[in-house]
Amino acid sequence: MSHAEALHTRHPAAGATDAVVNFVSTLRHDALNDEVRHYARRHLLDTVGVMISGAQGNIATQAESVLIATRPAGNVPVVGRARRADLIDAAFLGGTAAHGIELDDGYTKGSVHPGCTVVPAILSAGYVKKASGAQLIEAMVAGYETVTAIGRAVHPDLRHRGFHPTGAVAVFGAAMAVGKLRGLSPQQLAHALGIAGSSSAGLFAFVNGGADIKRLHAGHASREGLQAALLAEAGVEGPPAVIEARDGFMQAYAYDADRARPVELPPAVGFGITDCYIKPNPCCRHIQPAVEALVGILTDEKIASEDVKHVAVETYRIAAEHAGTGWDDYASAQLSFKYLMSLGLKFRNIKVGYFEDAVRNDPGWAALASKFEISAPHEIDRFYPKLRPARVTVTTSKGKFMRQADEAMGSRLVPLDDAGLKAKFIGLVEPVHGAKAQALAQQLWDIDRAADITPLIDALAKPAR
Repeated sequence: MSHAEALHTRHPAAGATDAVVNFVSTLRHDALNDEVRHYARRHLLDTVGVMISGAQGNIATQAESVLIATRPAGNVPVVGRARRADLIDAAFLGGTAAHGIELDDGYTKGSVHPGCTVVPAILSAGYVKKASGAQLIEAMVAGYETVTAIGRAVHPDLRHRGFHPTGAVAVFGAAMAVGKLRGLSPQQLAHALGIAGSSSAGLFAFVNGGADIKRLHAGHASREGLQAALLAEAGVEGPPAVIEARDGFMQAYAYDADRARPVELPPAVGFGITDCYIKPNPCCRHIQPAVEALVGILTDEKIASEDVKHVAVETYRIAAEHAGTGWDDYASAQLSFKYLMSLGLKFRNIKVGYFEDAVRNDPGWAALASKFEISAPHEIDRFYPKLRPARVTVTTSKGKFMRQADEAMGSRLVPLDDAGLKAKFIGLVEPVHGAKAQALAQQLWDIDRAADITPLIDALAKPAR
């Protein structure tokens, strides 16, 4: 009996690490169906657009300034920025930018963001390798499926224990995506998972303030996953069966044995990448269904903001926990239930500019926020994480108006079509790249045909000063 077989595992998650390794090892671009390839292109286009826009933000700039002060520039382009970095720093900066403006994709059943960790890692590794577009898509699907499978198995327990799923789970996806791209053997992929397991991290304490750390979680996971793959390739060994073993990931982060769930991958289940959402609004996804329900009521019933006396929101517990988050800083405001609902009440939409100091520091927000009452009754909470429901009841002098939203725009239930996705990309990229945004969108959409992705990645960065 091998050492790995002798380790105590937690049924029914036994064999989870081997299942991930086998899936990644045998995945082939040519075997992916048209739907999976289509969704992979959608999420690549979406994530790159968010990276370019997010790279202009304060947190990405501050992160780069720390690197400038500590080490020289490298040869790998950083999407949306001018200075080049080394392979590992490029993934860190790209992940931080991708999660920097709350517009990146996510997976509801795991409450995790795959794109902001997987895509920066494979763009950096793919540039060094001079990978083809087909290889990039293959690696991307490997990473997304790893993230969604593990995320689904441990949610919502991991979040209830205080961890941020993107930091804790998505590091495995970055490791498998880069491992696939670099052609690691099954044994090396298993070691990469073992190494990545010790970099699984991220506390949800940012919901109480200091929310900029949330952006860094994605950068950390992208960097550490890439580094885990490189270390495994170099011969470093990781703990065996790290996902399910005694003292491994599930025991440390998720649940007791009697609550264990299997880590399931295609073909046993559908591809997770086809069930990931795309965000139209730059704010916490947990709160978007409630905002959309509120705006729908106000619009359909022609209710003026000043006529609203009270708004009751019934939602699931994880969303309701954002009710106490303030809006003192940019990042916290994007997570604040009452501030986001107040934006919906006042403006009927949510834009990036609404989180800037000039808007956020208006003393009038406190009065608007006082109109909202947030609760999490069991009858609503029980539907999460299969759905993200919010029931909104608006009280006016003319009566009460109620609407329930089970998902926000951008999900499979309420999809954002390809035209809407491309419009989002152009809106994010044009301020940085101007008229070139249209051509970049088309090149990303046609990525499968590219023999070498390096010219495209060069074009995604800003010209050197």
